[in-house]
Formats: sequence, C-alpha cells, structure tokens
Amino acid sequence: MPNWLEIVLRTLIAVVVLFSLTKLLGKRQVSQLSLFEYITGITIGSLAAYVSLDLEANWYLGLISMVVWTAISLGIEFLQIKSKKSRDFIDGKATIVIKDGKILEDNLKKSV
Repeated sequence: MPNWLEIVLRTLIAVVVLFSLTKLLGKRQVSQLSLFEYITGITIGSLAAYVSLDLEANWYLGLISMVVWTAISLGIEFLQIKSKKSRDFIDGKATIVIKDGKILEDNLKKSV
C-alpha cells in the first residue's frame, strides 16, 4: 500500500476515534475546561496526530493510548463529583470577590 494511502486511512480512523472519545467526554467550551481537561484534550489530539503520521509504529498502540487517556479523564471527573477534597485539589478553590454586593478587595488582590 502506498504511504499516502496509509496516511489517509490512518487519519480517517484517528478522526473517527477522536470524535467518539470527545463525545464520550462531553460537551464543554474551552472556558469551562479545567486545566487537566485542557491538557487531556491537547494530549489526545497529539496522539491522534501520532496515529495518523507515524508509519513506523503500530497504529493500534496510539488508539489504545487515546482510550487510556479518555478513561483516566473520566475517572478523574467521577472522582471530582464524589469528593470535594479531590475537586479542590485538582481544580483549585474558588475565591469569592463579591459578597453581599460588596467587592472584597483583599480577595481580589490575591486572585490577580
């Protein structure tokens, strides 16, 4: 099989798998993503590119890696739902900057 055809097939497979895994992770806008979810998205995208272009390596190993990253991300999301301590550790604590209609300047300075 010519290299260009193999790259086309690998890319199509990677896009289908990437789309499926993204649907599994759920719909969110970039502004709603935690730091870990953002890193996970970038990593899964990089792995999809690896599957598409690295003709020397076995393509299925990249797909396995994409599935593992997705499983880890889903596991961490589940852990965050079940445990406030883990949610605070992974996402950080929110800082209240307005309370009862008044700006809390000390908290505002800390958050910048």
